[in-house]
Amino acid sequence: VRYRLTDLVGTTPGIVHTRSLAAQYARSDATVLIFGESGTGKELLAQGIHVASKRANQPFIAINCGAFPESLLERELFGYEEGAFTGARRGGKLGLFEAAHTGTIFLDEIGEMPVSLQTRLLRVLQEKEILRVGAIEPTRVDVRVIAATHRDLTERIVTGDFRRDLYYRLNILRLELPGLRERRQDLPELVAHLGRKIALRTGIDITTDPRVQKLLDAAWNYEWPGNVRELENLLERVAMLASPNDATLSDVQLRELMPEISAPTPGKVTASIAAHRAESQIELI
Repeated sequence: VRYRLTDLVGTTPGIVHTRSLAAQYARSDATVLIFGESGTGKELLAQGIHVASKRANQPFIAINCGAFPESLLERELFGYEEGAFTGARRGGKLGLFEAAHTGTIFLDEIGEMPVSLQTRLLRVLQEKEILRVGAIEPTRVDVRVIAATHRDLTERIVTGDFRRDLYYRLNILRLELPGLRERRQDLPELVAHLGRKIALRTGIDITTDPRVQKLLDAAWNYEWPGNVRELENLLERVAMLASPNDATLSDVQLRELMPEISAPTPGKVTASIAAHRAESQIELI
């Protein structure tokens, strides 16, 4: 575990409210469901809750439910007995729920979990026990579950891709992480925080670099589809590629370093085309 709730920096109302709720939720063992776009810091928030809880000295285990095929995800989560399938390890294998016993398991991208495994997860939440693949006797586990998703789970319920009963069992304590475009006022604080992290990794300090201010000015109206993760990547790119001999960035250099910010978004392109057509019609009239 690397993060605490204090690492969720920002002073805008949305992020302050989320941080405050997370601190309250840390006092409970109830299941938490975190909603947020990719790159907003869902695992950071989950780790922060774990560190602030009474389970802080116990294991914290994270897994991305969308990163494994169904059969492999089942074995990773629940483990298996020796001889359960061809190629099974001698002596079997401990699953992540057992490995997280007395601690916390973080199920990232829970919306991608296959429906067949959702049924097994529901039993874990209700009965506090798991059944290894190939086993006939269940194993008791004491695990706090924190799940996260970037999807609208109610829509996936309608399409049959997510179980309604599992949704209500997960959605006991709910947290929502706002996207970076919704908290642009936090940009200066985030840049300073991320700049310190980059300095530790690279030895290059950009926290007082005037070029970073130009980045902020250029990015104020940017939509930040990659959120805080994208911001950190851009800052590291500036640190690694901007010439240390240049105290400022020209517009050309800025576009070369950060083409994402300079390029128009699809919405802006559509609006620009519409405006051009309108102007053409006026001229014809």
